[in-house]
Amino acid sequence: MNLIYVVLALLFAQAQLPRPATPILQEDFITNRPSNSPTSLAGQDYQIGRDDLIEVNVFEVPELAATTRVTAGGTISLPLLGPLDAAGHTPLQLERSIEEALKKRYVKDPHVTVFVRDYASQPVSVIGAVKMPGIYPMKGQKFLLDMLAMAQGVDLNAGNLIQVIRAKPGANETASPDTGARETITVNVEDLFENGKTELNLPISAGDVINVLRAGSVFVEGEVVRPNEFVLRNGKNITVIQAVALANGFTKEAKKKDCLIIRYHRDGTKEEIAVDTDKILHSQAVDVPMLPNDILFVPANKVKPTLLRALDSTIAVAMGRIIYTGL
Repeated sequence: MNLIYVVLALLFAQAQLPRPATPILQEDFITNRPSNSPTSLAGQDYQIGRDDLIEVNVFEVPELAATTRVTAGGTISLPLLGPLDAAGHTPLQLERSIEEALKKRYVKDPHVTVFVRDYASQPVSVIGAVKMPGIYPMKGQKFLLDMLAMAQGVDLNAGNLIQVIRAKPGANETASPDTGARETITVNVEDLFENGKTELNLPISAGDVINVLRAGSVFVEGEVVRPNEFVLRNGKNITVIQAVALANGFTKEAKKKDCLIIRYHRDGTKEEIAVDTDKILHSQAVDVPMLPNDILFVPANKVKPTLLRALDSTIAVAMGRIIYTGL
């Protein structure tokens, strides 16, 4: 009898002890793990495209398994079945199509699975002033900021404009760009990044080209401490005094009253704008804005051939950019 009481007491004590918590795997909380399946927008299933790599398996019939790439014509070739249309179909639709073809000739009740191993049909090119330009595969719906993030963002030489070049609605995908079948949408970087205009975060489609235009620059030559070319960050123009500040100021021999802005236009014409920086510094004149590829020349009190040679070299660089590259 005492033994029974002892056993009951032990069972009661075990029942009162707290049960150890069931360990929860950390990965159960991870929701952003990479997946080979593309995402979709508004519940739309992925549609197989040209150059996608497709893996087909038939349950209990391993001889019919195949890994094949979708051809330029949108078909795949399978054992016994030959070519089948694949482009434009979802994986589920292709499964049903293969099952119907097998059922007619070879397998009584086939069960087919289709897996897209490589989504090569959705490339997007990101070029220009980004840290990692290249061709990026797009899985599911992506937007402009998503693609810029994939390219590691814009670099220090980025200007204030982004071009999205894409096929016009209804245009043939294989049409040449020279046929007018493509359009260019221009996005202002400042509005996109800083002014919160979310409508500029365009949806990106396969085949789009994103071109981040490089910023222009101005040149400062002559009697300044550091003559150089200065990039206009974020495409924002600067004034003459700001350009002089970037060049670390005037030298002692600078002839401040006779500074000159040399500006070349795309048609090759030349414009010279006299600037009295001495009056500007004393608030007796308005500071003059500079445009991309402008040259600010600060002469010396005495003629120096070396300054003129440096100016000639800078003019050649600026003219080449304007006339031949359009920058």
